[in-house]
Amino acid sequence: MAVDMYQTGVSGLLAAQAQLATTGHNIANVNTEGYNRQRAEQATTMHMFSGGNFYGTGTRVTDVTRMYQEYAFRDVLVNNTEKAGAEALYNHLTYLDKTMTSVNAGLASSLDDLYGAINAVADNPGNLGNRELMLANAQDIVDHFNEFYSSLEQEKMIKNRDIESRADHISSLTAGIAELNQQIMNAGQNGTPNDLLDQRDRLLQDLGKQVQITTLKDSNGMISVMLNGREPLVSGNQAYRMEVRAGSPDHQQTELYLVSPNSNGQATRIKGSQALGGEMGALFHYRDQVLGPNLSDMGKTAIAIADAFNKIQTQGVDLNGDPGKNMFNNINDPEAMAKRFVGNNPNVTGEVEITDTGKLTGGEYSLKYTSTGGYELTDITTGKKESYADITDLNTGLEQLGFQLTLNENPANSLAPGDEMLIQPTRQGAIDLELQLNTGDQIAASGSVVVSPNGDNTGTAKLELTADNQAHLPQKDSPWTVSFDGSGNYTVDYVDSLGASQSVTAVFDPNNPEITVEGVTIKVSGTPAEFDQFEIRQAGGSGNNENALAFAELQNKKWLNNGKSTVTDSLNQTAVGIGSLTRNQGVKAEAAGAAYQQSYDRMLSTSGVNLDEEAANLLRFQQSYMAAARVVSTASETMNTLLQIR
Repeated sequence: MAVDMYQTGVSGLLAAQAQLATTGHNIANVNTEGYNRQRAEQATTMHMFSGGNFYGTGTRVTDVTRMYQEYAFRDVLVNNTEKAGAEALYNHLTYLDKTMTSVNAGLASSLDDLYGAINAVADNPGNLGNRELMLANAQDIVDHFNEFYSSLEQEKMIKNRDIESRADHISSLTAGIAELNQQIMNAGQNGTPNDLLDQRDRLLQDLGKQVQITTLKDSNGMISVMLNGREPLVSGNQAYRMEVRAGSPDHQQTELYLVSPNSNGQATRIKGSQALGGEMGALFHYRDQVLGPNLSDMGKTAIAIADAFNKIQTQGVDLNGDPGKNMFNNINDPEAMAKRFVGNNPNVTGEVEITDTGKLTGGEYSLKYTSTGGYELTDITTGKKESYADITDLNTGLEQLGFQLTLNENPANSLAPGDEMLIQPTRQGAIDLELQLNTGDQIAASGSVVVSPNGDNTGTAKLELTADNQAHLPQKDSPWTVSFDGSGNYTVDYVDSLGASQSVTAVFDPNNPEITVEGVTIKVSGTPAEFDQFEIRQAGGSGNNENALAFAELQNKKWLNNGKSTVTDSLNQTAVGIGSLTRNQGVKAEAAGAAYQQSYDRMLSTSGVNLDEEAANLLRFQQSYMAAARVVSTASETMNTLLQIR
């Protein structure tokens, strides 16, 4: 059989045409995001045996392949998730850092103004103008705390809406991937649908920005997508829907659920941002582990301010001679205590009582009732877990954190194993802060009692009094005396609330220099000498400045964070903590961006379109086309010559 020169030329013509079409497609999509360069693969056609020799019969295009490396794409997918999450969290933190800087500056200025007004009252306690200025500055502090809380609470609501919007976007992406899976499987029976594969990869990259995903390819060309390798998002041509529902136990702490295609409403709860990654994970981390704890940290300071000023205020006498009333809200108001507890069991309520503001950490805690009847307490910020046998054991541990928990079960024994509760001792502190005094004359600048040392005292001791009730303090014309003997004992002679004379003698302990009598705590500083004596009597008038001096001492008093911080220190620590977190996250975002760019460039080196290369290919395939055309022309001319022979 003669070699068909005409057919050989036509095959070369068709192959060159396919190469030109593929090259043109590459050039046209040079700016198409996610496009992978394509190449027409050629192979020789079946040879022919003639005259004792094998002759070639031309060429054919076997496939049009994508210049695609799966491992390079997976690397881009992972780094894309890291980059998107790191940059999103950095942007969120930048907003909070600016807010904290502004609030901290305003509070610092207002605190300075308040202490300045307190010093003016101490200098002239009878001046009503100084007292009104002190109240005005106290109101400024209240406003700063309230506005800060409102700002962050609004930010939390915005993030909740953002989470819901992203959940809908993720659902649309998973539906698109499932649909492309079906199209790719159908088209794959007749070849490789490169453009469909590119579309699916683009959706996978978009999905990878939102959450961390892993993929698994089957023999039909379909891809299954898993959320962080655990929960399915796409299974073949079936897509799972991501849905936002009310949180538990805190309904405002919205959570994510995965709804399968044929679930009849049943869904799988996705708990914790660690299972998410990407921009969605950054949102959850920011809302749950930054915004909430930051509100609690600022609330801790607000509660400490209210408690400290109230204790001093109620120890004194106002300008009208009346016992001092709370300057700020009662930190253990029943409504405030109830708001600090949230549970998922409607039959169980609780109250959280602040017992020591100096021990408060600003932390928030998850409490779970166990199958053994005990409790498991988890610090939400640190993740540290502690187990307790019963409620009494639990409260022993909570006492070290500055608060106590009371559980109310109605009906009795309503707690069931697995019940979850949320304890937020200071979350509402900033918004609950409220000034209770209306006029300056209500400021208790005067002390209720005066402590006078005997003129013959030789020791260095000084006495400081605090009382849980003014009725327990020395009454008019009934002074108390505190005497120290040479044997290390002390004696307190006093008149009780019923008017009866009493005497208490006990051993003085220098390691625990507090004497408690009738609800009054007498703190001894310094060292008493033998026969030292002190008289405690009711203050002579409402215009003295003894209590105002106690207010002024709060400026430099370290009673927060277990006696390590003043109010200003605590505010600065919160602001510095957010600033440091923001800077560190900025470094992480920059590193994640560099890692992504490196992996993306590596992928482009294989799959990206190079216009110089494609232009060279265009010329090469054009010449091939022209040469193949010449072969066809030559074959035609040869045939015509043969036909003309007679």
